[in-house]
Amino acid sequence: MKKTIIAAKSDNDVIGRDQELAWELPADQHFFFNQIRDCFLLTGRASFESPQGKDIFANRDDVIIVTRQKKYRAGEKLVAHSVREAFRRAEAAGAERLCILGGGEIYRQTIDLADELIITEIHAQFEGDTYFPPIDPQRWEEDRREDYAADQHNPFAYSFVFYKRRFID
Repeated sequence: MKKTIIAAKSDNDVIGRDQELAWELPADQHFFFNQIRDCFLLTGRASFESPQGKDIFANRDDVIIVTRQKKYRAGEKLVAHSVREAFRRAEAAGAERLCILGGGEIYRQTIDLADELIITEIHAQFEGDTYFPPIDPQRWEEDRREDYAADQHNPFAYSFVFYKRRFID
């Protein structure tokens, strides 16, 4: 099973503020939904319950929520109490590709376990309370980058950056 982290982060690594994105960027939203189309999804409880999460996960049954709350239930969605358990549950469900969608703690726990990163870099700085972990160039190699200027619909310049894992002995 291929494990893919998908995130959008600012130049100062902010990924959110008050459980919401700190920006609006329609091109990224379109890109994001295209990336997760054929993925089994993994998310943390807070991200699942966020306003954005309600939109992302509402009509999907291929979702695993990671939480420390032992009695947590989310309807028909799968619940796991660790990232490793979530990986096992996704494999047992037949997932070929698992898209890891955050939040910050989930990204920290999975960045060294993922096979690839797909990162939208928002070329601006924002105040926030949730951050993406550092991308270690010893572990990750930039494979492809698509750069875009701000326009009438997207108020910030941005890049879609694809990383592949470096093989470390």
